[in-house]
Amino acid sequence: MRDSQAPAAAVHDAPFDAQDSLPLRLDLTELETFIAIVELGSFSLAATRMHISQPSVTARVQRLEERLATQLLRRTTRSVEPTKEGLRLYDAATQALQGLRELVREFGSPGARGGRRIVVAATPMIAATVLPSLIRGYRNRFPDVRIKLLDMQYRDVIAHIETSAADLAIVAFDGDSAKLRFQPLAEEELLLVVPQGHALAAQAQATLEQVVPHPLLILDRYTTLITAIKEECRKRHWQQPPLNEASNLNTLLGMLDAGNGITFLPKSMAQINAKRERVTLHVTDVRLTRRYGIVLQKKNGLSGAAQSFVRYLHQEYANTLAALDTGSSG
Repeated sequence: MRDSQAPAAAVHDAPFDAQDSLPLRLDLTELETFIAIVELGSFSLAATRMHISQPSVTARVQRLEERLATQLLRRTTRSVEPTKEGLRLYDAATQALQGLRELVREFGSPGARGGRRIVVAATPMIAATVLPSLIRGYRNRFPDVRIKLLDMQYRDVIAHIETSAADLAIVAFDGDSAKLRFQPLAEEELLLVVPQGHALAAQAQATLEQVVPHPLLILDRYTTLITAIKEECRKRHWQQPPLNEASNLNTLLGMLDAGNGITFLPKSMAQINAKRERVTLHVTDVRLTRRYGIVLQKKNGLSGAAQSFVRYLHQEYANTLAALDTGSSG
C-alpha cells in the first residue's frame, strides 16, 4: 500500500531575489513633478506646468527624495540642477512614463494597433546595406511590430520627416533645420575611390596633397566634406580642385568609371562598390569622415514601438556597420 504521507516530488523554482519583490512605492505625480523641475530648471515653472502651488511641488520632491533616500536636486538661490543620481532617475522615469502613456493610448483607441507600425526613411545605400540586418534583428525580438522601409533620395528623406510621412530617418545628416533633431549613431572613415587606370591606383594610400590636383566627383549632399576640402586647401594655400557634384550614387560611379574624376565615399559604401575597375585608398594626412544618425521631428513624439526601434538602433547600428566594413574588406 502506498504511503499517503510520502513526500511530494521536489519542485525546482528559479532563484529568488528578495530585491525583486520589493514594492517600488513611487508616486507617478511625484515623478512627473520631478521631471518638470529638471526640464524647466525651476520649482515655480514646474508648479505652473503641474497646475499646483510651489509649496506642493517642494513637498512632492521632498517625499520622493525621502522614499529613495537620495538627494535628487541641487538647489541654489539662482538655479535648480539634478544631481548625478537625479539624472539617472530622470532618464529612467521619462522612458517609463512615456511607455505608460503609449500603452494607455493604445488601450483607449480602437485604431491603436497602428502604433505597432514604424515607417523608416533612408537613403538607398543605407537602406540596402545596413538596415536589412538591423530590421531582421529587431523583428526577431518584436515580431508583432511592422516596419516599412522607404528607400529614397536624401531630399525626399528629409521632406518625409518634416511632413510626418515617416516616423524617423537614418541618414548622414549635414543640414541644420529648425524642425529636425539629429541623434548620432556612428562615424565612418571616407575612402578615396579612383578608377583602375588612375595615377593613384597603384598606391595603398595617398595624401590630400596628392588628391587635390585631380578633379573631384562629390555627391551634392556631402556638404560637410566639400567644406572640409575647401578649408584644407585654404589653410595650406593650395588651389582648390575642380568639383563636380552628382545627386545620385550610380551617376557618380558612372562618371568615375568614364574617367571624369575621383571621389570620396564612406568605407562600407566604397568597399561594396570597389569592383575590379575601381580602387580604394586611405587618405593619411587629413581625417575625413561621414556621420550617420537618426533624424526626428523636434515637436512630435514617437510611438512606443518607434521609441523601442530608436533604442535598438543606438545599441546595434555601430556594431552592424563595423561588421559590414569587416566583411566588405575580407
